Amino acid sequence: MNIYVSRNGQTFGPYTAEQAKQFLETNQLLRTDFALIEGSSEWSTLPEVLAKLGNEPPVAIPSNSADESSVDTLPKTTSPTEQEPHSSGTEPKSKVNKKKGSKVQKIQRARGGQIIMVAQEKSFLSKIFSTIFVFTFLLLLAVGGIVGAYFAMPSKMGPILSRFGVNLEDFAGKTVNAASPAETKSPDEIMLSEDAWNTLRSSGIRILPIVGGKGLQVISSVDPELAMKDEDLEKLMMIAPHIISLDLTDSKVSNAGFDFIAKMPNLKKLFLEGVQEVDISGIAKLKDLKNLEYLNLIRVKLEASAVDFLISLESLREVYLFETGLDESAIGKLKTAKPQVFVNSG
Repeated sequence: MNIYVSRNGQTFGPYTAEQAKQFLETNQLLRTDFALIEGSSEWSTLPEVLAKLGNEPPVAIPSNSADESSVDTLPKTTSPTEQEPHSSGTEPKSKVNKKKGSKVQKIQRARGGQIIMVAQEKSFLSKIFSTIFVFTFLLLLAVGGIVGAYFAMPSKMGPILSRFGVNLEDFAGKTVNAASPAETKSPDEIMLSEDAWNTLRSSGIRILPIVGGKGLQVISSVDPELAMKDEDLEKLMMIAPHIISLDLTDSKVSNAGFDFIAKMPNLKKLFLEGVQEVDISGIAKLKDLKNLEYLNLIRVKLEASAVDFLISLESLREVYLFETGLDESAIGKLKTAKPQVFVNSG
């Protein structure tokens, strides 16, 4: 008749009575192990079960058995159901009390006498916690992907997000403008991949270091075919905090391009001479540039309202207004309001 043995909440076997006796004598099974005769539902200590089968008299269980520290694993058998849990209906009472409050395993007997073990189902709270964790992870992953796509292609992603009431442009502008001048770096200090630098160079943009200081000066090509456009300004966003001087003389930049210029927090000099497709509605987007000191607007057609904008630029120290269409009264208003600014109207 076969015997099943239970230790630490796990059930192993079956073993024949003779095998169990041999394993007990060699300390592979312990006198403190519980055992069950196949077909019964009553757990007893292994010596008591062997006694019932007439193989060994009952032995008292010592309170501190030295055997426990000397045995790590149960013996193996050649049975097809080796070391599989047994369907018993109940566990030994002392074992149940010892494991009270901890997770247990449900034991079932399948058809054909095969023993299977069924893991205990998760609690309702565990399921809720797992669902919330997975949902939060996926949400963060999606948000990260959207933000990354926006910074990679702001001109394309911006209109799409705005349809859903999401305006990342304001957030991006505030983040970039929060940068301080101390964050500007020289070209050899800027960490960009070779592909990124090649993208900038291939557009015909000249990027040079600032003489005698950190930061970059960006100059549009004099070749009309390679003159900078709005999409070229978008490419500059990867080095936006390091741009100190931006020369767009005779470029093809439009009012839309000022959305990118406004994200250059350390910009001090801006040349717009001869740019035909801009007016005060685009230039006014520069109102949050706190470091803009030099502004060249030669041959840019301006309205009288441009003077009010120029007065609002607290950091402005030098402005050129040749052939802008501003009359003497407008120029006089600017000079009166900003006596510390050098105003050259030609």
